[in-house]
Amino acid sequence: MTTYSRILVGVDGSNEAEAAFRRAAKMAASDGAVLGIAFVADIRRIVPLIDYEQTFIHKARSYGEELVGIYENEAKKAGVRDIETFIQFGTPKSTFVKKILADFQADLVLVGATGLSSTERMLLGSVTEYVAQNAPCDVIVVRSEAWNQKKKTL
Repeated sequence: MTTYSRILVGVDGSNEAEAAFRRAAKMAASDGAVLGIAFVADIRRIVPLIDYEQTFIHKARSYGEELVGIYENEAKKAGVRDIETFIQFGTPKSTFVKKILADFQADLVLVGATGLSSTERMLLGSVTEYVAQNAPCDVIVVRSEAWNQKKKTL
């Protein structure tokens, strides 16, 4: 089994991102790895709200700081000794890969499975898909439920 020394996880408040965080924290604690916790506030949401830009930026930063702070405390409780946090503004796909991942120099990235609808994926593309295709290291895509635990629908 491969041991990783720098593990990065993207968080956004979704169930999938939380599952990715929990797995990343467990791996970092058992491997003695540095855990990076990253949040990217999507600037595309600011454009239609120019008049409210400063309010949005303030709320997005506050949300990101609170979310990352919660996960940082959870990681410490899980036994992770070395944690780095990132709160950035930008387009989530490129900011996560080209800025945060490049700065952190991870050898493993964990991301939650996409929560976008098929139409949104077609028009915007999935952050998860982009990370999996462009990260220079191993990537694990985590689902909120294990595949064998999901209810079967026909």
